[in-house]
Amino acid sequence: MTDPTTTSSVSRRTLTGLAAAGVGLPLLAACGSDDSGTATDSGSSTPSDGAASTPAGSSSAGDPSSAAPEGLTSTSDVEVGGGSIFADAEVVITQPTEGEFKAFSAVCTHQGCLVASVSDGTINCDCHGSKFSIETGEPEGGPATAALGEVEITVSGDQISIS
Repeated sequence: MTDPTTTSSVSRRTLTGLAAAGVGLPLLAACGSDDSGTATDSGSSTPSDGAASTPAGSSSAGDPSSAAPEGLTSTSDVEVGGGSIFADAEVVITQPTEGEFKAFSAVCTHQGCLVASVSDGTINCDCHGSKFSIETGEPEGGPATAALGEVEITVSGDQISIS
């Protein structure tokens, strides 16, 4: 015959562990994304032609060994006065002036939403309307009061990668 006290305490421990896992798993899932695409937007006033930036590791030739895994995008994919958002890397890369590339966290400092677009000189969060400078990441409108964190990048030839 088993001791009822032991059975109850094992059950409590098991329930406590399951409860912790039940709370922890959704939190971990919220941190990740199954979306393998990237969101892009240009600073131009013309509609997007539907072309998306090439994510890291992609290869137009279909040979994965020919892709530069460290390259996030090409300099030609980031328009002057605009930018591109890389949701998987949670980074937005901008080109405020010809040949000057900046990178910032794509996570809005207001409530943690990913920014949605880059246009008219600002990085825009659609959740609550915050807007950030493409030059400094400083807030220019909306409820956000803190700047987007700067991300160090390396520009080598025509490739941009996170440092």
